[in-house]
Amino acid sequence: MKSKIIFSALLGIALVGISQFGFAEDIENTSHVAVDEEKFEQPDSKYNYQEIVILGYVENYERGQQITISIVSPDASEKEINTYASKKGEIYTLLHITQESQIGIHQVILTYHGVDIASTTFEILENQ
Repeated sequence: MKSKIIFSALLGIALVGISQFGFAEDIENTSHVAVDEEKFEQPDSKYNYQEIVILGYVENYERGQQITISIVSPDASEKEINTYASKKGEIYTLLHITQESQIGIHQVILTYHGVDIASTTFEILENQ
């Protein structure tokens, strides 16, 4: 009886692990963009800055094709970063948060061949 319960529990754990692995593979194979942290504190000095790491993946990336990463600030102003992905479609870009960066939620939009393919957000908090 005990062995049946243990076997059932192990089988359940294995099935959950396999399904999560399959889900992780699906995410890796679809276009996406992310930031290394969701909240950043605005630097208190004009001589300091924080770096946001923007990571992503472009499905069916054609080597040498430009990718645009748009940063939309809370006041709707927009900054564009033009970059390229690795030959596998992976993106790695840095963005600096300075004392002049706007407080609030910023949207990051990944554009490829003129089409918005993924987005995420991050927030800049007022220095306490």
